Amino acid sequence: MAEDPRWTRPGKGQRRRCGLAWLLLLLVWGFRWLWPLQWLPGWVVVAVALWATLELVGLLVAPRRWR
Repeated sequence: MAEDPRWTRPGKGQRRRCGLAWLLLLLVWGFRWLWPLQWLPGWVVVAVALWATLELVGLLVAPRRWR
């Protein structure tokens, strides 16, 4: 059963997106020695790192809170 959007916590999506970005960054960075990930260009790793950093900065600077 889906949650009612009126009763969900305001920063839940923002925290989930930030966690997903950091998890993806750690996976790409940590497993880049594996054969399929060796084909990733460096700019992809940098782009994921930039996305994760921006998500973290957005969470720290402007968190979504209760009104």
